[in-house]
Amino acid sequence: MLTADVAISSSYDPRIISLSIAIAVLAAYTALDLAGRVTAATSWAKTAWLIGGAIVMGIGIWSMHFVAMLAFSLPIPMTYDMLTVLLSILPAIIASAGALFLASRPTLSFWQLIMGGILMGIGIASMHYIGMSAMRIEANTTYNPLLFAVSIAIAISASIVALSVAFQLRTQSSTSAGLARIFGALIMGLAIAGMHYTGMAAANFTPTNPKAIATGAMKDSLTWLAVTIGIATFVILGFALLTSFVDRQLTQQVKLLEKQEAEARRSQLFTEITLQIRRSLKSEDVLYTTVNEIRQALKSDRVVIYRFHPDLSGTIVAESVADGWIKTIGKTVHDPFREDYIAMYTSGEVRATDNVNEAGYTNCHCQILEDFQIKGNLVAPIIINNQLISILCVHQCSQPRHWQKFEIDLVRHLAIQVGIALEQASLLNEFQQSQKVLRLRDRAIAAASNAIIITDPRAIDNPIIFCNPAFETITGYSPEEAVGRNCRFLQGPDTDPATIEQLRHAVRDSLECQVVIKNYRKDKTPYWSELTISPVRDSFGQVINYIGVQADITRRKQAEEELKFSQKAMHCQLLELLINVKEASKGNLTVGAENLVGEVGVVADVFNTIIQNLRQIVNQVKVAAYQVNLSLDENSGVIQQLANQAMTQAEEINYALEEVNKLNLFIQTVADDAHQLSEIADKTSDTAATTQAVIDDTIESIFNLQQTIIEKVNKVKRLGESSPKIAFVVSLIKQIVLQTNLLAINANIEAAWVGKEGRGFTIVAEQIGQLAAQCLEATKEVQQMLENMEMETSEVVKTIQIETREVLEKASTIKDAKQNLGQILEISRQINDLAESINNATVSQAQNSSAIASRMQHLVAASEHTANSSYMVFNSLQQTQQVTLQLEDSVNAFKTDA
Repeated sequence: MLTADVAISSSYDPRIISLSIAIAVLAAYTALDLAGRVTAATSWAKTAWLIGGAIVMGIGIWSMHFVAMLAFSLPIPMTYDMLTVLLSILPAIIASAGALFLASRPTLSFWQLIMGGILMGIGIASMHYIGMSAMRIEANTTYNPLLFAVSIAIAISASIVALSVAFQLRTQSSTSAGLARIFGALIMGLAIAGMHYTGMAAANFTPTNPKAIATGAMKDSLTWLAVTIGIATFVILGFALLTSFVDRQLTQQVKLLEKQEAEARRSQLFTEITLQIRRSLKSEDVLYTTVNEIRQALKSDRVVIYRFHPDLSGTIVAESVADGWIKTIGKTVHDPFREDYIAMYTSGEVRATDNVNEAGYTNCHCQILEDFQIKGNLVAPIIINNQLISILCVHQCSQPRHWQKFEIDLVRHLAIQVGIALEQASLLNEFQQSQKVLRLRDRAIAAASNAIIITDPRAIDNPIIFCNPAFETITGYSPEEAVGRNCRFLQGPDTDPATIEQLRHAVRDSLECQVVIKNYRKDKTPYWSELTISPVRDSFGQVINYIGVQADITRRKQAEEELKFSQKAMHCQLLELLINVKEASKGNLTVGAENLVGEVGVVADVFNTIIQNLRQIVNQVKVAAYQVNLSLDENSGVIQQLANQAMTQAEEINYALEEVNKLNLFIQTVADDAHQLSEIADKTSDTAATTQAVIDDTIESIFNLQQTIIEKVNKVKRLGESSPKIAFVVSLIKQIVLQTNLLAINANIEAAWVGKEGRGFTIVAEQIGQLAAQCLEATKEVQQMLENMEMETSEVVKTIQIETREVLEKASTIKDAKQNLGQILEISRQINDLAESINNATVSQAQNSSAIASRMQHLVAASEHTANSSYMVFNSLQQTQQVTLQLEDSVNAFKTDA
């Protein structure tokens, strides 16, 4: 029975404790190993190793913690919340990822180490105490603050040490590094275990249910769970180590291959540069090839060869310099070398200076280096016959440079090869100078690739006395078969006699000769030979030998024949193509260049494409021309009809204008007559008032006035009768206006159907519509004036008729004139008033008639303008149709159908 509120004692299974420490050590070793893998990996592999290593390390650390917790037992039942247990893995993985990331960095400062260790320690401690919170027991858990703080301090310290060890051992792979890694893993494992068990010691458990007692079966199940987790952890960590080992081996193999490839490239580079140097036997070519090839190989700023003078000063005799740096070729340097430098260079040593400012040179030497803009250099001796002749100098002018070992070795070996090449060039030069008298053998050696024969013209028939192996290769005749015979045995039935005669003439006159001759081999097969014969003279100028050099040019001749054949074939193809081009230029677009190959075939394909495109364009132009002609045929009649109608309207309006002018003249006449009537009435009144004696004259005047009035009445009646004619003209003008509006609407419809080309029609139609509207307004005003004039004329006629009857009645009583004189005078005044009224009316009518005439003149001008515009449009359409017909005739000249 447990006592409540009293801390219960705990116990540990030493076997599981050992298992947890072993897991901790293995996890620490895995962490150190994976740190090296993450550091060595690149690109996506680095990320993969970082993520995978973090997961493996986190699982290892967590496994140690959980197994250690399973080693812990209490006398009360104890279970775990699996969700919280699994959640405790996350801080371990995050802390492991941070450790691997920091350990794989190029540099790790002190503060980065401290901060990284603190964060890792907090992550591990978080994992531990989250795992502690996963325990489900019938007891209250409290922590000793001192031990709690110590556990966290141990976690942080262990993390700092682990991070430092991992960073130091990440790139080392030696045996000592492996032992150090194992020792570091032991220390880290013990530190992690110490942190865990310190944290467990900080926990105090007070039971809440004294009757709860743990069973043995429960303890056994936890033990087997710990063993299972431990085995699984060993498997995971072992697999991670195996993967790391395999990756390390593969990486080493790759590096070894890369190293071997680098060595092979260096060897190949050395071989290529050596071949370039040895390609020429001239000293100048050797020197310039050396400096150029070395500068390109090392990517330096300047390479020079410095040749010593007897006083140990020297001149730069060869140089290869990059753009932007001064040239030193030909400069003489007066800088006496120290004796130890001379001894060093004579022994074949190479001097590499990364930074000339730190090399301890003399002030004089430093000044020369500064004048040449040298920041770092590499100097190798060139030795000939055990004597220091020159030095090979590689200059880095842009900045100091750390010279690699392979660069130093390359320059050393190339300097040796340069010495050998220069020595060979010198020997060759001496040999050539000493062998000037042996021109024959020199020429034979120089022409060893061709057949060489030597004849003796002093012997009978100028026989062959020497032939080289190339002669047998070309002709098939061995030297034994050829020596002693004249060269004519190589000739055959197709050998050109003129060429033979040319050779004989050259031999006879001791001249040098070069011909192309057809000879025959031993197997009777012909071959073409380019033969050069040269006389060899003795010291007295006598010809003692002839040297013949034959070059087999059969392939060249065959190539020439094939070239002629191909040129002929190409010529035929070009003729065929030109025939098609001529046909196309005549308008025949049905032609096509077929079955042509090579460059002419490419041109023929382009020609066919052009012909096909032209054929399509011509067909499209034909269709377009036909449609334009069809549209012009349809519209031209309408436009011409519109123009004719406009001219007809203009003529009718002119006719109406003439009638209005006549009416205007008639009204003016009436006005004049009315004015005269007014004057007569005035005179009559004056006469009646002046004297009674003129009554007879008055009566006569009255009769005359009666006749005048009758005539005026008739004229006014005729004026009234003219009003219907004017009305008819006005109605005719209305009809013209309606037809003009109709034509304007039709023109607008036609212009809309034509599209953009009918914009001119639209403008003309709008002008015609505006003129029609103006004409309609004018006709309305004219009609109103005619109605007023007809009404006033009727009133005038009635008044004159009444006055006429009165005059007739008064005429019968003329005898009583005296008595009725006052009445006559009154009547005269009335007549005068009426005449003035008529005069005023006629003046008003004359003004109205003038206005009508002016408006009709404007209407005539507008109609004529409309007609002229219509004719202009019609003429433009006819010109367009003519251009379209010309275009159609032009494209019809092309033949597009086979």
